[in-house]
Amino acid sequence: MWIDVYPGVLLSSLPWWIAAPLVQLAVLVFGMALDETYVNRTTVLTGAIAVHIHGFVAGEVGLLVGLYADIGLLVGAYGVYAYVIDAYVGNAFRLVAFLLYSPLSVFLVILTAGPTLFGIEPLFVPALALAGYGNIQLREYLSPNDPYYFGPESEAAFESAVEAAAETDAGTGTSEHATADTNTDAATPTESDTGTAATASADGTESDPFTEARDDGGTDRPAGEPAAAADSSERGILPEFMRRL
Repeated sequence: MWIDVYPGVLLSSLPWWIAAPLVQLAVLVFGMALDETYVNRTTVLTGAIAVHIHGFVAGEVGLLVGLYADIGLLVGAYGVYAYVIDAYVGNAFRLVAFLLYSPLSVFLVILTAGPTLFGIEPLFVPALALAGYGNIQLREYLSPNDPYYFGPESEAAFESAVEAAAETDAGTGTSEHATADTNTDAATPTESDTGTAATASADGTESDPFTEARDDGGTDRPAGEPAAAADSSERGILPEFMRRL
């Protein structure tokens, strides 16, 4: 049948030398999109994944590129964890992410990873040096804006944000508890209500149990979920949700 020889769709139907760069580019763009900037806490991991994809396609890499990819996975895992909880990352991580694992750095490392001399890529260090220089020039060109974002600027800012979120959750829980108590009180018949019902029975007027109670607008209803604050400093896709979780 034709299904047995179907070549695939999209990337699998393209030549490998076109499909591989497209996949690597998609991974790098995905990392930038997560925190909406050129370099952030997730781009280290996505850059390392792009280098590993190059290794899978090429079949093997030299010592320096292999170490670069493996160290990037470790550092990138920490960066993703910090991104998920919107935690503070130190200056060491920021320098490594911006100068060594930026999308430009990863691109030049992959581009120069081919030739090796005794199992070592001679162009690896010049590629990182050129990428670092390019990143610094990009920062100066975009000044006063920065081409990176690493979350809270200090540990104190991160701790204050966590405390504020905890206080907000506590206040929401208290409000929901008070609303539940109010609804319970409204649903509990009082002595006066019981007396009125007994008087009505004594007068010969019986209430119809199948008649639906009218809603006079006095019954409390749960309020809707509060909308997100307009001045929230949260960025990216996951931090606010994961912090609350």
